[in-house]
Amino acid sequence: MSAPFPALGIRADAGARMGIGHVMRCLALAQAWQKRGGEVVIYTHAEAPALMERLQQEGLTTIKLRHEAGSLDEAREVASLAADAGLPWLVADGYHFSPDYLAALKGSGVKLLVLDDLATIDLTAADIVLNQNAYASEAMYPGVKRLLPGARHALLRREFVASDRPRSAEPREASEIIITLGGGDPDNVTLKVLKLLSGFTLRPLKLKVIVGAANPHLDSLRSASSGPHQVELLVNPSNLPDLMKHAHVAISASGSSCWELACLGLPMILIITADNQRGVAAKLDELGIAEVSGWHEDFPAADTLARITAFLDDQPRREQISMLGRKLVDGHGAARVVEAMLHHPLRARHATIDDARLLWEWVNDPEVRASAFNTAPIPWDGHLAWFTRRLEDADCLIAIIVDESGTPVGQVRFEGEGDLVIVDVSVAPSARGRGHAAAVLRLGLGLLFEAPRWQHVEAWIKTSNTASQKSFARAGFRRGEEKDMHGLPAIGYHLSRHEFF
Repeated sequence: MSAPFPALGIRADAGARMGIGHVMRCLALAQAWQKRGGEVVIYTHAEAPALMERLQQEGLTTIKLRHEAGSLDEAREVASLAADAGLPWLVADGYHFSPDYLAALKGSGVKLLVLDDLATIDLTAADIVLNQNAYASEAMYPGVKRLLPGARHALLRREFVASDRPRSAEPREASEIIITLGGGDPDNVTLKVLKLLSGFTLRPLKLKVIVGAANPHLDSLRSASSGPHQVELLVNPSNLPDLMKHAHVAISASGSSCWELACLGLPMILIITADNQRGVAAKLDELGIAEVSGWHEDFPAADTLARITAFLDDQPRREQISMLGRKLVDGHGAARVVEAMLHHPLRARHATIDDARLLWEWVNDPEVRASAFNTAPIPWDGHLAWFTRRLEDADCLIAIIVDESGTPVGQVRFEGEGDLVIVDVSVAPSARGRGHAAAVLRLGLGLLFEAPRWQHVEAWIKTSNTASQKSFARAGFRRGEEKDMHGLPAIGYHLSRHEFF
């Protein structure tokens, strides 16, 4: 019987000033962890009834902390709770966690993942640092053990990625607008937007205003007028992804919601409502994925209404933004982060010509030759020529799996045509017997599925090779039909992209 899937601990807060973004992106990670079979507990000071109810509906255990948020006493409290629960991983997401706080969390012996946006403090206590922003880079984090950078790791809740239904064609003139300035919006930027749009007179607009229950300005928003336009105020709508899919444009804060909008292909106009959003807005502007309207205190500028008007009437630009957004964020970031945590400290990289001799030595290992359909030794010259061609072949990907020191422990090769690849895997002789084979496979698959082209993977394994069959099953492959391969009986194992994520 396999061991039960471990539980995950999360430390995150929410409030009127900080908003709910930290908790909600952690919820996305929690959902991905639960999908793999694990339970999740969140340690928090958040109290908003609607938020706490949502977390409980999602199956999370919530534990209210006793000590002051961000204090060392609180860190020791969390560490003790994690140790008592036997948690292998803790996730920390909040700007009020100091380096000493993070080091104290490690006192429970857990592995630590820290979500960060700013790179302003020492994060060397973390085993993994996650910065899901498109501007994130290794250069921002000298000395950290491991970084997961960029929007490919964006944490989106399952409701934003559950539907593969394509977005409708962009209309020539956009008229249905979602306004979402954060769960709290303490500076009431939403009201500024409504007042500005009241001056738009080319045609009536349908404005859906999304606010959180913690928004302190609900009364003023309910009484606000936006000229000739239809305004609907929605508090914590449960169908937000559907609202976004049917909208023509979003006017949004420049926080985590950007990745949701990008994934759904919704053209966006961004307002910077907090200092930590400046980098997001600048990068999305650089990538051509958003129209940026600047800092909220300076909103609106003299030309803001004219720029919004031009955006609403620029169908080609909105089509381009929609395409680029979906290309940037595919919705599988949370699953990628879970994979990295589960197989830490192993990670995947692309093979280079410098790997040629090592892979030649591996492929000629007696155990590898015995499991192959062609058991003859591989000569060096032939291998080098073959390997060089494969590195240049767009229909081939070779992944090298390395440990924390960068030492290779396995390789996975994918070759195919169309959307189907055949996989070959091997573990370094020195790394065998440690249960690495399934992890090597999963990490190689993660690298393969970075490209949307590849949808299906299959392997053919000798019927006598029960060890490989078990490894492929542990990696999530389905056992299929039997047939002769090179005159020997073999079993097919299959996995599709949607099954991996």
